[in-house]
Amino acid sequence: MAEVERWSLEHHGRSHVVLVEASGWGRRLQWRVDGGLVAERRTSDEKVHLAPGGDAPADAGALVLRFGWVGPARRVTLFGPSDDLDASARALVGVGGVDLRPDPGSPAARRQAWIATHPRLHTARQTAVAVAAVVVPLLLTWLLARFAFSLPWPDWDLPRIPWPDIPWPQIPWPRIPWPDITWPRVPWPDVSLPWWVEEALSYARYVVPVAIAFALARREVRRHRAAQDQQAGPRPTGPRTGTTRTGTTRTEPTEPTEPKEPTGPTTDGTPDGTRPG
Repeated sequence: MAEVERWSLEHHGRSHVVLVEASGWGRRLQWRVDGGLVAERRTSDEKVHLAPGGDAPADAGALVLRFGWVGPARRVTLFGPSDDLDASARALVGVGGVDLRPDPGSPAARRQAWIATHPRLHTARQTAVAVAAVVVPLLLTWLLARFAFSLPWPDWDLPRIPWPDIPWPQIPWPRIPWPDITWPRVPWPDVSLPWWVEEALSYARYVVPVAIAFALARREVRRHRAAQDQQAGPRPTGPRTGTTRTGTTRTEPTEPTEPKEPTGPTTDGTPDGTRPG
């Protein structure tokens, strides 16, 4: 039996649960709000939009699930309505949204924990995958071309088929005297780009996918950090303790407070409220 992924979130007083189960070549998705099923779908797409059905609560929102080629779901995001757009429109545009959390110990949770602890390695891997997606097709095309031209193809003498000569009728179409319009010539300036700009544009189709993959990986790292900070809550204001590289415990003191300025003479005659010794 296939393992079922479970993503959950408590948002605005409602409990959202998403179940992802492998089904053949695709996946079976279920979205439940407060225990009731509001959407269900079977798909193999990498990006899936889920909208609630007719019996769903009015403030249920909309979901967007992102998957990779293999492995668990990459991200499950809940979108709520706003003053300008409804939930489905915000999900299509990708504006805002709150990420659901996978169950602790699940493959998706382990993946998020690994990204949080190795952000640079994750970015490097995603960039390397994008570079491979650009370089590998070019390399395979070059190898296939060299292999095809190196083969000793036989010189076939194919027979010539005597196709019949059909005397098609000539229809005397009428000739319309279209007016001869002389369009004005606009003296466009002759602008030539520098050689380095033309050279950069020639490699743009190879560099742009790599740059996009790098930016998306960095964005995913920031989203995981923001979700962890939101889940952890506000940070404490007392002294912070930590462990150094040598294994010793270090305590960082809080910032010293400035002494208060005297507010004036008190009832006992002293200017700052202290009694003489």
